[in-house]
Amino acid sequence: MRQDNVQRKVHGASWFFLSLICVYLCVVMILWKTNIGSHITMVQNLILSQSMIFVPTIIYILISKCDLRETLRLKKTHWLAIIIVPAFVVALEPLMTLINAISLLWVESATTELATGLVSNHKLWVSTLLMAVTPGIVEELAYRYGSRLAAIIIGGIMFGAMHMNFNQMAYAMVLGMMLGFLAEATGSIFTTMYAHFCFNEISVIISYIASHVSVLKQMVEKQASEGIAADQLKQTILIYIPFAFMGLCAAVAMIVLLAYLNGRHMDMLAMFRRNRNAEVKRPRIISVPLVLALCVCIGFMIITEFVL
Repeated sequence: MRQDNVQRKVHGASWFFLSLICVYLCVVMILWKTNIGSHITMVQNLILSQSMIFVPTIIYILISKCDLRETLRLKKTHWLAIIIVPAFVVALEPLMTLINAISLLWVESATTELATGLVSNHKLWVSTLLMAVTPGIVEELAYRYGSRLAAIIIGGIMFGAMHMNFNQMAYAMVLGMMLGFLAEATGSIFTTMYAHFCFNEISVIISYIASHVSVLKQMVEKQASEGIAADQLKQTILIYIPFAFMGLCAAVAMIVLLAYLNGRHMDMLAMFRRNRNAEVKRPRIISVPLVLALCVCIGFMIITEFVL
């Protein structure tokens, strides 16, 4: 009976992801057909993009009548997470930078212009609220839905694909998986919200400093107009490879530490052990709605990046 319940949750999560994609495409088509999209401000755009995730999430929670505390992992965690989680995020930064640099060899940056434009024209607290606090809460509520290894991997892929551009998708998938392991290590969604906030806030602060220091501002504007040369990107990639590897090792070590602090190390180990009980079947993670949603996302990204 419990296994059937797990399978229903996984199946429901797949349909939920497909519904998110449908909502996104419908809103994009409406904005395009009515020409409203060309008139909305950057702040309105950010609020709308988060609403497209938050509203379907709330509707799904209400329809599924799930146990909010259990499903959303609304649980306390060890107090040392306050210190360890930011260190975890900083350790992952070189890896995210490396993946971002690799993706920029083929596609354009999807976030630099948005972040720079927002922090240049608004106070720091506004940028923090729109780009760090809100995504940290809304996106974690939507994507942190499973504790099994396959569910964490699929959840990371979904998290990356929902960004709807190849640049963000590249590093968001890895970040989503790491946040999935963090949620499993602590048993709480609050730590992933905190980590998500820290990751986005680092970008906000860097963009804020770059837009308010004249020398850095000129460098950013020059880079935006001329682009980044492939040779420069390749050099950045070579420099960051060892730092990314060391940072990843440190991040994994911190996940293990958090698992021990929260008494969840055996639960995490169980994810990597092969189930020898033939009577207990693992839930099917791959499903038709999930594959369909991923295909739609990839198709949309190909059209917007290489066709339009």
